[in-house]
Amino acid sequence: MRAGLVFLGVVLLAAPAGAQTAAAVERALLPLKAGVLADVPDTFWSGLAFVRAEEDRQRSLRADITFGLTGDETDSRSLFRLNTGIALARAAFPSEVTVVNRLNLLLRDGEVQEDVTNLQISYDYHAGRHLEYFAFAERFADNFLSIQQRYEVGFGLRAGVTLGHVGPWRETEARFAAVDGPLPRVAEAVTRSAPPGAPPALLPADVDRLTTAMGYLRDSFRERQARLFLGLATSVFAEVERAELDVLTTPLPGVAGTATRVKVPLPGTHRYRVSLRPTVRLRPSRDVLITVLPYYKLPLDGPRRVLRDGERRLDYRRDLLSEMVWAIRQDQAGLENVDLVATLSHFYDNVPPALAPAALAEAAESGRAYARTVADESHRFVTISLRLRW
Repeated sequence: MRAGLVFLGVVLLAAPAGAQTAAAVERALLPLKAGVLADVPDTFWSGLAFVRAEEDRQRSLRADITFGLTGDETDSRSLFRLNTGIALARAAFPSEVTVVNRLNLLLRDGEVQEDVTNLQISYDYHAGRHLEYFAFAERFADNFLSIQQRYEVGFGLRAGVTLGHVGPWRETEARFAAVDGPLPRVAEAVTRSAPPGAPPALLPADVDRLTTAMGYLRDSFRERQARLFLGLATSVFAEVERAELDVLTTPLPGVAGTATRVKVPLPGTHRYRVSLRPTVRLRPSRDVLITVLPYYKLPLDGPRRVLRDGERRLDYRRDLLSEMVWAIRQDQAGLENVDLVATLSHFYDNVPPALAPAALAEAAESGRAYARTVADESHRFVTISLRLRW
């Protein structure tokens, strides 16, 4: 419920006010179509309608709902779970706000438990065709890695290039060009036809806004229909983590007692990190998209290296998120947008949470020992889901 309230709050804050640029221009010009603009080619009007529809699509609220099965594997256990998720996005180019919530459920001993959850809110600003700024806040939980709560808040930038294209890019470019070419002449004709002392139906500021909007729409289309996208993102973020180790305690030799499973909370940690994220996005066909996102999270503050198992380890994390999307039905109205989504995720912690020496000494004084003292280093899982898009 609280996550849903967060979704609604962010969406309401992200909702842009005012009429949309292409729609406003179209409304101003249509009454003049049979008059002063009678000689404007039909390609201009069809192109303007296309730009307006694309602007509506990008600025409207978009929602994805996914559900499916997940198979997990760590160093100590494996099982299957039910996964579900929801993603909301609202764009008012060149900005975009996205909220993504993923939830993996496990039924254990008659109770539904959350094993891996992720809630992420991000804001992206496209400063140019190849450069993007972003800020994000994320909550992460993974019982397999003994992470009860991890919060990350930070900002960064991403640079990337597109190579080739898939889909009707030439047709799309022709529609934009059909508006760009006649637009100055249309604006001039509208200005000349305005009654003396009355403002024209189309102001120079309206033309500038439409030209700018079409530039962002072009960039969006170019990236969305690119055959290959290569990028590199870097960010700096603050991290707060709370871990809880689920371990088995056994009596020491010669001490009476039975094995008992207990949960030992570990002291919270606060770190600053830098993240490097290469991005590879391949579209072999119009219906298939493959995305690979490796994250390397390195420590900024100390201690950068931690003594573990007799060696000094660098306190870094490596997350690999890869996804293949097959569009079963796309560009349709309502629930007819359906994707089959297969994901492979691998979380690796080079210095996983561990029991402190003081906790081990306290257990030894009471005549008991822990079966293990360190959480799993890695968690791999594969997810097969259906995604419904509005």
